[in-house]
Amino acid sequence: MDHDQAAAVLARVSADGRTLAFYDADAAAYAARSHGAGMLEDFIAELAPGAGVLDLGCGGGWHSAQLRDAGFVVTSIDASAGLAAEVKRRWDIEVRVMRFDDLDFVDAFDGVWASASLHHAQAEDLPRIFAAIRTATKSGGVFHATFKVGEDRRDRFGRFFCAIDEGSLRAWAADWRHVRIDGGEGSGYDNEPTPWLRLRAMR
Repeated sequence: MDHDQAAAVLARVSADGRTLAFYDADAAAYAARSHGAGMLEDFIAELAPGAGVLDLGCGGGWHSAQLRDAGFVVTSIDASAGLAAEVKRRWDIEVRVMRFDDLDFVDAFDGVWASASLHHAQAEDLPRIFAAIRTATKSGGVFHATFKVGEDRRDRFGRFFCAIDEGSLRAWAADWRHVRIDGGEGSGYDNEPTPWLRLRAMR
């Protein structure tokens, strides 16, 4: 491994470590923030009663709780052990602590919900992660995800966000059917105005 490759690996580990450190340390405050239900309602409307759903990067667990209460069988995963413990305390939901690269499900879910989570991965890893999500989704299943738009950067909390634009998102979703990408303005935990992209696709 040459110097540039070693530096790239170190940068990836550092970004992941700082992001996870924030979520572990601020789990209670992050989970307590308010949520809008509009996009989740659209996802729920596409699913049959009792559907199996993956909440991919479940964060503070609000979406997992809403999906559970809507009658779905929900599998919640997140890379932050701190958030997993907070979700258990707040919602009595078990969260599997695992990273995107650990996804190993096959034809397991009728829907995958990834709200403001995948943008914490490295952009170069997202084609592989999208392929793993597709493998995890049943034929005819749906995938909804939201992303902050921008270049590689960290916010004031030290969280890493990868480079995301519509062209890249369409390329990563090329193997999916009925792909729809919508744009809009919003914010997040940092309350900073931010452009967002919303992906809806079918396996």
